[in-house]
Amino acid sequence: MNKKISKLIIIIIIIVFISSYLISESGYYEYTMQQRTIITNEKIKEFEEDIKNNKDIDLKEYLDKEEIDYSNAFTNLVYNISDNSNKLARKAIKYLFKKLGSLVED
Repeated sequence: MNKKISKLIIIIIIIVFISSYLISESGYYEYTMQQRTIITNEKIKEFEEDIKNNKDIDLKEYLDKEEIDYSNAFTNLVYNISDNSNKLARKAIKYLFKKLGSLVED
């Protein structure tokens, strides 16, 4: 009975870790940062060209527009699952190390 519970806990920890890893490695954050860099570089080039051509410069033209929130129910659900699974994994690992620590002390 105790071995079944410990196997189940280990399997859950592995599943939570793998799912957290896959979510973090999906590359969404890196993609958004790359897109912002591309947009910023384009705006810098546009600004430099306008200065060379002695055009009237309005800073509002070169600043990013207000960000649009593309989150929806699915992305919020995935975020909540990821966040809760990370919290669960952290608690399970702390519990596991406490038990291992008590075994070593005895």
